[in-house]
Amino acid sequence: MVKPVSFADPDRCSEIFDSDNRVEWQNTPHVLNSLPLKEDTRIADVGAGTGYFARQFARLAPRGHVYALDTEPNMISYMERRFTAEQLTNIETRLCQPADPCLPAPVDIVFLANVYRFIQDRTSFLASLHRQIDHKTNVVFVDFRGSNARVQPVQALDEVRQAGFRVEAMDTSGCPDHYIMTFKKAVSL
Repeated sequence: MVKPVSFADPDRCSEIFDSDNRVEWQNTPHVLNSLPLKEDTRIADVGAGTGYFARQFARLAPRGHVYALDTEPNMISYMERRFTAEQLTNIETRLCQPADPCLPAPVDIVFLANVYRFIQDRTSFLASLHRQIDHKTNVVFVDFRGSNARVQPVQALDEVRQAGFRVEAMDTSGCPDHYIMTFKKAVSL
């Protein structure tokens, strides 16, 4: 019998989130290549969990800054220990709220991987996100599609558009079971 996973147990979550086969089940290289990352990119990894993507962002943007944000204090503590041990000095960990990404500063990219489906009040979350970014900020959602989706991609598209965002790309074929949606704040006329 498989033991249920609690987000309050980062060591158990790491067995899944940081597993060697994640490259296979999520096609991590494709996800990373879909992002407009540069050496000086400022990126917020919302729902960073154990820091799987945040640590890769820190290495890919060595002159940039990564905000690893999560709602779970145990995950924040886990990431702080991890990033200190790995000597990643361009990452800052912070708590965020379930309906508020709590972006601490202007960023070039807001990234959520396997998070959107867990947000209970998505309307409030998207409204908070909309207030906290400008028209240049790229927002990227990576989440399940198909039978594993709690929020189907078409529903996510609709919710993002209703919240005042403009979808720029929707990739439903580059990852085995995930979609990658890229969007920005719509420009008001």
